[in-house]
Amino acid sequence: MEKVPQVQALLKQFPWGRIEKDGTFAEPLVRAYYNVLGAEGFGYWSIPGGSNAHLQQPSTSGALRVDDTKGFEHGYMLLSDKMLTDETGWKLEKRLIPRLVFELGTEPELASKVDIVDWDSWYKWRNLPKESPAALLLHYPLTVYQLLVNVLHVTGPKRNSSESRQALNVHYIGAEVELNMIPLFSELALLLPHTDIKMTLFGIAVHSLVNKAKKNSIAMKAKQNEPVYTYTSSTSCGASTLSIFLHGDHENWDPRLPFLLGSKPDAIVGPNAGLTSYPTWQFVILCCHADNTPFAVTEYAEQSTELQRDALPQIIAHALPRLHSAGMNGEELHNLTRAREYPIAFNPFQRPGQRNLGSVRLPNVPNGFTMRVVGNDEQEIIHPVSAGVPAPASDLSELLQKTEQFSLNCLD
Repeated sequence: MEKVPQVQALLKQFPWGRIEKDGTFAEPLVRAYYNVLGAEGFGYWSIPGGSNAHLQQPSTSGALRVDDTKGFEHGYMLLSDKMLTDETGWKLEKRLIPRLVFELGTEPELASKVDIVDWDSWYKWRNLPKESPAALLLHYPLTVYQLLVNVLHVTGPKRNSSESRQALNVHYIGAEVELNMIPLFSELALLLPHTDIKMTLFGIAVHSLVNKAKKNSIAMKAKQNEPVYTYTSSTSCGASTLSIFLHGDHENWDPRLPFLLGSKPDAIVGPNAGLTSYPTWQFVILCCHADNTPFAVTEYAEQSTELQRDALPQIIAHALPRLHSAGMNGEELHNLTRAREYPIAFNPFQRPGQRNLGSVRLPNVPNGFTMRVVGNDEQEIIHPVSAGVPAPASDLSELLQKTEQFSLNCLD
């Protein structure tokens, strides 16, 4: 509850940032005010509606649920042959749009010359009035920026130069509504000068979309192992590139997939992850620990993030006997059992405003809190603690069994 003033202050900096009597933020009212509330036909703002935060929302007995718009497909615009533009995607007044295509002399300043640390500094850098509701969507790419730069430290706006560029391979797990706003991730190319970013999206929604792809559609490129979207920032912004791929062959990320063999990403990110709510996260957790692959997530609430942090050693402890008998090598076992801190932090690029859950008083915000699951060697303590790993809870045993079956089905 100590974070309530922070969450409310972040929202109140915007003229549309009204706090309701129950402490929540009625985001649909803001969308309606700007005429961008709806499903198909609303550009980047397209959402299925309904009360489920995710496609496979864990059931809550007794909770009132509103169904999604029937037949809505995340990323439906990628089933056509034309990508949205600044105008057709944002559907806002020109002065309120954080443009990706600039008229001469209107580009933002080179990001390495400014400190972009929160929404206020980002709006100033992009020369946008706070009246713009852009933050209601751009919390997705800017949260990825926060995870890569300030949580995992795998890149940074001041790290690279025209003489020394960086190739950055990122796996983005669990993409759903993000499929409706693919071009907005171009913000990463503006924020990270002299960087060549390859980002691959995974998830149930990605798999479903690619399987529906028809000839000449944008999504068909995924079946041809081509990027569905590319962007290059202007020379004055660092000439960075972004290539976005969709992995549609399988619903879930799994280290045994042929696609992933010998292709270790520089970082894995998972927005609003729910690490202990969805069984398929367990293989990601174990693989990243064993391979020491940088991995970070966000969660809605600080309390749930803490519960997941406390569950991670139990998940590892439960898996250790099986992994040892399967012939895991010494280095991987050491990585699994080394001490890790799992730091949790308030995300300055969270979506403004408390979620519309009137019964919840604790701060509960999309992309509200970050957690580093696996960091690089400089971030982690280097002594083994396998003897101190707590025994697993019975429900985690069942969760891991489900995970294994999920992955076997995925590979089949």
